[in-house]
Amino acid sequence: MGQKPSQPNQKRRAVLQGSLAAPVVLTVSSASAATMTSVGKCMANIGDQKPSEFFTSSKDSDRWFRKQVDVVKLERGGGQNLESDWFYFDPQKSEYVRLSAPLVSTDIRANLNGGWRLIDQSKRWGLWWVDSKKGTPYSMVTVQQPLGYQAVTCSCAASFTKTGQV
Repeated sequence: MGQKPSQPNQKRRAVLQGSLAAPVVLTVSSASAATMTSVGKCMANIGDQKPSEFFTSSKDSDRWFRKQVDVVKLERGGGQNLESDWFYFDPQKSEYVRLSAPLVSTDIRANLNGGWRLIDQSKRWGLWWVDSKKGTPYSMVTVQQPLGYQAVTCSCAASFTKTGQV
């Protein structure tokens, strides 16, 4: 003989059936989305801070993300008219820029026009611009800040590089 369902059981079934009928939307963020969040947070934390120098003699001389670059000492003239300084060949500008005043145009091209001659070579650490949205470094070290790129700290850069090290 059949049993008559009890009132509490019917209510439980109705609740369970109703909950199964409601659609559930779950979202899972991808690794790239998590990285973008990290990049965005780092960029926001930097705010208006700017590095004091574009070139440094040591990677660890400050907290900014840098890349090692070749620099040269050039001179021209002679005697009292001798002019000598350290320069970096900026591939974006296609000219040498002074380490002491990198944003001032020199009009010294790759062929060392204007009587300039090479007298020494060395290495320095140049500021490496990073894409503000993607977290990828610019393809080259250039003194002109590319559109959409900004300077970042080493700790910030470590949060979105593949190895976690800079």
